[in-house]
Amino acid sequence: MGNAAIAVRPTRRRKTDWSRNSFRILMLLPTFVILALFMFFPIIETFRYSLTSTIGLGSAKYVGLANYAQIFSDPDFLSSMWHVLQWAIFSVILQIPFSFFVAFVCTNYKGRYVRLLRSVYYIGNILPATIIAALATFIFMPGSGLMASIAKGLHWQALGNVDFLGVPTNAFWSLFALATWAYVGFQIAYFMANIEQIPVEHYEAARIDGANRWQYARHIVIPQVWPAIRIMILLTVLGCIKLFDLPWLVLKGGPVVNGINTTATMVIYLYKQGWNNAQYGVGAAVGVVLFLLCMVVTIVQFTTQRRETE
Repeated sequence: MGNAAIAVRPTRRRKTDWSRNSFRILMLLPTFVILALFMFFPIIETFRYSLTSTIGLGSAKYVGLANYAQIFSDPDFLSSMWHVLQWAIFSVILQIPFSFFVAFVCTNYKGRYVRLLRSVYYIGNILPATIIAALATFIFMPGSGLMASIAKGLHWQALGNVDFLGVPTNAFWSLFALATWAYVGFQIAYFMANIEQIPVEHYEAARIDGANRWQYARHIVIPQVWPAIRIMILLTVLGCIKLFDLPWLVLKGGPVVNGINTTATMVIYLYKQGWNNAQYGVGAAVGVVLFLLCMVVTIVQFTTQRRETE
């Protein structure tokens, strides 16, 4: 039998279901409208205002990159960037390991005190920032605060004379301790949810092999929840970049030394420039810098994660 030409049937192009696509577009349209009004449009306007000089009334005068030159030559802004970097570094190297440790303990050890510990750490996450700021004043007030009273009761005169909020170094660590209690509740709950997803068979196999709790945590738990740890690092760094409430409510960015706010963050600097000083162009420039920092951190995080998975 000779070679026969095989007829290839032309593939029919699938018809577009315009009715179904129209329905999908109609359902997504409210979401797109909301995003355009409350996200994309404000971002574009912020970029535009950052290139102008305006007080919010009247016409805006185009000044190019003058606002960016102003903020990057302002020692107060550079100091706020340094404070944000400090918050990010110490939050990653202190808060996250502490949260993971508490989550591991609460997951692997059951009992009344463990439940109480979980409640104590999480209650700070549900309290409003104003209440936490009021507690900070009550705890760290020199002479009559809770810390001073405890120091007097224990006859620790050195601790009783410490000015926790009036000295820049003490103020930072006091705020950091307060923020740790206020924010680690979410981190602990997040880590606990991921640790509890690890199959029980892994722990039983490790126990049969003679592994202790530390070896089980190091070789099984941490590798299993490493993606969750990476996500929490990203959220923590972004939260530090956008930090505003506690430093502002407790100290308004102070104490002030040589005209520089020693605990002010970038958002506090933005608030003061845009609201208190009515320099909306400068405030918009700070907002653009914040946006770019958050975008860079997110891109670096997901790029590194993709390379590790590949």
